[in-house]
Amino acid sequence: MQILQEFKTCDRILPAHSHLYRAGERLNDIYNLLSGWVALYRILESGRRQILQVELSGAFLGYQPKLVDPMLHSAECITDVAVCVFPRKAFPDLLERHPVLGLKMIGMMSQDVVRTHDHLTNVGGRSGMERVAHFLLNIYLRLRHDQKAQGCDTLAMPLTQEMIGDAVGLTPVHINRILRQLRERRLVILQNRTLQILDLEGLRRLAEISQLYVA
Repeated sequence: MQILQEFKTCDRILPAHSHLYRAGERLNDIYNLLSGWVALYRILESGRRQILQVELSGAFLGYQPKLVDPMLHSAECITDVAVCVFPRKAFPDLLERHPVLGLKMIGMMSQDVVRTHDHLTNVGGRSGMERVAHFLLNIYLRLRHDQKAQGCDTLAMPLTQEMIGDAVGLTPVHINRILRQLRERRLVILQNRTLQILDLEGLRRLAEISQLYVA
């Protein structure tokens, strides 16, 4: 957004697999994701990773209710990413001076709440195949919306099977088996970092999404 240009410290490019920040860190900056994919995650006491959210371009990262508190999650770059960096201390003034940005932030945070509720329902209330179908369909719809590729059924997908498993609470072996079953049912093909939806309506029914919304 043009509004951010007067407040930003700099733009940064980070390589895939690097961290924007880690849980426990106190940040001096907030980040607006200009391009790329970022995974927000926590490490459980068992050592397993739980991916909380996959963030795409446009997301604000490093923001939480009390800006002075340490981060409760880590942010890892799935792909190379570009971020706009601006100081946390300037953020309240930025929102006060630019109500339009504040409204945009409210909209984004409301959408985050919807995604969180959706994610909890998916992990806690669906079978393994339904979880994976729902996760892939949700990512697909977000990508199609962001890229305005309304007629495209094939999109880049940098997530590994391990990452998908960490997002939906299944092992990579289980994910591999489910992806094979989805392919055999002519619903989805995920290979060579590409997601191809073969039967959008069939995948929607399996994922139990009543309408093709973007969450």
